[in-house]
Amino acid sequence: MNKKLFLLITAASLLAAAPVSIGFVRSSGDFRVDGALIRGNSTVFDGDLVETAASRSVVQLGGAQFTLAPESRARIYRGRTVLEKGTGLLRDTTNMVFQANALEIVPGGRDSVVQVDVKNASRISVYAVAGGAQVRNSSGLLLASLHPSMALEFDGTPQAAGNTAVKLTGKVSEQGGNYFLTDSTTNVVSQLQGSDLAKLVGKRVEVTGSIIPGATAAGGATQIVSVASAHVLAAGAAAGAATGLAVGAKVAIIGGIAVAGTVGGLAAAGTFNSSSASAQ
Repeated sequence: MNKKLFLLITAASLLAAAPVSIGFVRSSGDFRVDGALIRGNSTVFDGDLVETAASRSVVQLGGAQFTLAPESRARIYRGRTVLEKGTGLLRDTTNMVFQANALEIVPGGRDSVVQVDVKNASRISVYAVAGGAQVRNSSGLLLASLHPSMALEFDGTPQAAGNTAVKLTGKVSEQGGNYFLTDSTTNVVSQLQGSDLAKLVGKRVEVTGSIIPGATAAGGATQIVSVASAHVLAAGAAAGAATGLAVGAKVAIIGGIAVAGTVGGLAAAGTFNSSSASAQ
């Protein structure tokens, strides 16, 4: 092999081995990428850790735009962002997803805007600013389906395997001989199995039971719940603060005002089109 050909092969090998940028990050202040202090802007590679200080940073990944609030930290991958600390806002026009501890947050569509706030492992709030979002656990089980302008707070710590206990609150319906309940907190649709369910149709009830692992639900439901007990709620009774979530996860509704401040600040910075955010 002559020297020229060897050099060409070597150069091609080096180019093939070089990492490829997946996007870029910009900020008006200082931030860190994998520990290196940067001011202004920087390219982002798959798996980079981005940490903000006193200023927010905006990460652009193709059609997805991710804004990281001050004093926050996230690891950026192609197709997903793992928020480790603080607050992140994802405007998604592709297939980007959030991960936060044991939760996966999937934006509801191309124009979705979703805010995730990691207070600690046991307190993670998700706010569907626009377009809605789904929240799943590490096993892929749907925990909540958020409509636009809806916010929920979750326990994001990993749960013990096999714990499928649930408590659901909502109105029971019947379709084709099957019984269903849409939880009033999480909007998750469950197919119910148990005795004397017909007498609950049309009534608002609180159901306790357990998810049947691996069972295929009918009628668009995401899970089948074996009902252990059910009681009819009085008219106007409020739903419990911890309902509808499987594998021991906790949920509580957060008022829009409690999260609107961060979203408003990020919107004012021009990091996404606030006219699409129904909460503004």
